Amino acid sequence: MAMPERFGATAKAGRPELPRSHGSVSVLVVDDSAFMRHVLTRELTSDPRIKVVGAARDGQEAISMARDLRPDVVTLDIEMPRLDGLGALPRILEVCPARVIMVSSNEGVGQTNTVRALELGAVDFILKPSGAVTPNMSSIRDTLLAAVHGAAVARVRRLATPTPSATTPRASTPPRPAEGGISARRLLIIGSSTGGPQALAAVVPHLPANLDAGVIIVQHMPPGFTTSLAARLNDLSQLSVREAADRDLVQNGVALLAPGDFHMRLVAESSGFRVRLDQGPRLHGVRPAVDITLTSATEATPGNVSCVILTGMGRDGTAGATTVRENGGWVIAQDEATCVIYGMPRSVVEAGAASEVVPLQDIAAAITARLTRPAAMRPPASPFLKRTQP
Repeated sequence: MAMPERFGATAKAGRPELPRSHGSVSVLVVDDSAFMRHVLTRELTSDPRIKVVGAARDGQEAISMARDLRPDVVTLDIEMPRLDGLGALPRILEVCPARVIMVSSNEGVGQTNTVRALELGAVDFILKPSGAVTPNMSSIRDTLLAAVHGAAVARVRRLATPTPSATTPRASTPPRPAEGGISARRLLIIGSSTGGPQALAAVVPHLPANLDAGVIIVQHMPPGFTTSLAARLNDLSQLSVREAADRDLVQNGVALLAPGDFHMRLVAESSGFRVRLDQGPRLHGVRPAVDITLTSATEATPGNVSCVILTGMGRDGTAGATTVRENGGWVIAQDEATCVIYGMPRSVVEAGAASEVVPLQDIAAAITARLTRPAAMRPPASPFLKRTQP
């Protein structure tokens, strides 16, 4: 049986390992399969700090039990009869302050629904084991326990998410822009991890199509799910958003999302900046890594890089943001109050690399103000910087 994966958890699954929570964690298990309820309960209770307080068979039962039991964490299957996980999620968040972990299949519909669930307020997800079912299910234990302990320390965010613009309809798969588009002269790099899909949905749709920068997004997420995330952001945004391909030209009006399990670097060529994808060693236990993208962008165009570090566990993005700042670039860190996990932004702030610390709801406006003003109107560089932006 294949090992389940999750986007905010173990290095074995390609994600940074989250710290375990302190004290006891109560969990409600929700799955229409009696076998999966048994397996999840057994593996969760193998940790003495976790107590399974109930097991629900569908979304309707989950809402009632969540209201009565008020668990710290809910593991929520997506595909269930009567009321599925996507339908139950917002109602669970209404009746109790639980952190929700989606239990997903690694298939097209499952990926799309998982991305939507993360946007609606789920803090993490794990993938159901695939392949033939065997009596030995202990392989899921480490991933599951890391997910629950990580979720227990996360902040639940109930932000209003945008709806697709009536004036800018998008196809589910945007066409690849022609090489004759406006080649970007500036780069905006956005990095995120746990809580990132929801944060990205609060930022990217509010960026104007005429932003004077090519947009690069690096979200810690497995393969396939980044395709669904790009499609969802494209549906919501004025920018054309899609998953990056090797040798893509970076253009204004286009946002390129790093594909899962690939590092994304930026290189300067005569035609402009191009994307290069590779499967080099993981950095901070992740691939893609924000630091790799930021460092390569700064090498490609010192002083013309802006970056935003959104919610996430760990320190990915700190070294890269420091390099951006030292070379005359501009760095936003999301503030603590609006983060699901205040890890990556905290690390940037504590390293002294943040130009600004901004609440999530104000980040798009801060980006727009920065990247649409004439150069002469920009504020003077900080003494911290080694060179100023042109």
